[in-house]
Amino acid sequence: MGARHMKPTRPVSRAARGGAVCAAALIAAGVFASAFARPNKDEDILSKYEKTGETVSCLSLRSVRDTDVIDDYAMLVEAGGEVYLNELNGRCIGLAREERYVHDAVIGRMCRGDIIRVMDSFGNPLGSCSLGDFEKLNEISETDQP
Repeated sequence: MGARHMKPTRPVSRAARGGAVCAAALIAAGVFASAFARPNKDEDILSKYEKTGETVSCLSLRSVRDTDVIDDYAMLVEAGGEVYLNELNGRCIGLAREERYVHDAVIGRMCRGDIIRVMDSFGNPLGSCSLGDFEKLNEISETDQP
């Protein structure tokens, strides 16, 4: 078996190492920041609707077709051909990031005061909050939008 020949390397100065570490830290910070930077989803989604002032305290789960998390404080619920805004009672930490929650329905309804639990992608609970009233929204026609 022949001898291995290794290419000689130059020692890296402390300043160069420090610069490389600093550059790596800045790149990591940029990646981290961009991973959590989100457009203001609240404005994007809610700009399509206007509040009516009409509220209901419960929705039948059979009628719920979709939910769309706006942020840690609110979500849209599509039910029975209508769209409702639910402003949660307090902040639901992690809801906007995970967009995943569990609602334990006992009587087949989604009601004000019901607790929802935010779950991470591994199914671990992150936090919880309670639902508020469901305010009916009207969709704004494209000609009425600013």
